[in-house]
Amino acid sequence: MMINSVICLLSSLLWRVRGGLRVFGHKIPLCKEWFAVFFGGAYCYLTGWDWNIFVIMTLAVFVSYQAFGWGEYIGCLLTGTKPTDRSDCSLVDDIVDTLKISYKGKVYKLTDYPRLFGWVGTTLRGLIMTFIIGLPMLDIPFMLCGLAMGTVYGIGGLIDHYIIKDGKFGWCWAEYLWGLYLGICLVICNGW
Repeated sequence: MMINSVICLLSSLLWRVRGGLRVFGHKIPLCKEWFAVFFGGAYCYLTGWDWNIFVIMTLAVFVSYQAFGWGEYIGCLLTGTKPTDRSDCSLVDDIVDTLKISYKGKVYKLTDYPRLFGWVGTTLRGLIMTFIIGLPMLDIPFMLCGLAMGTVYGIGGLIDHYIIKDGKFGWCWAEYLWGLYLGICLVICNGW
């Protein structure tokens, strides 16, 4: 139980490090790599150490967050600014840019509602991320847990708005929360 708690807390911290945590005004060196190495190692710790699995998991985790962006979605979710022309993740862009509802002759586009647009985009991007990580795990529940990313990042925005400002509209709080959430999902899917 204690080790699982440490895994969750380190996951939270290292996801924030991945996001560019600054210590004494400087980003931590190799900030993008630490989370992937940690997560691959934590998975192997929980399931039985195997170098092949460690390498595969580490690479899957790294690819899951480096292959596609999500900044536009999170920016819209947290700030309410309208989306710009972008190419964060063409898989998600193709969906969110075409979503619309017609009601009584009027067309409502998702892009006209920035926070909702951001939530949907972030949620779909989270699904892609955890799906990639879950592939070597062969774990469908983990693959689907990314559907909470929009909500988790939204909670970070609420913390910033109502409790303590982080200077980035809740983005920093959201990174801590998302890392914690990923750690919790990892230990739950592997027998908390």
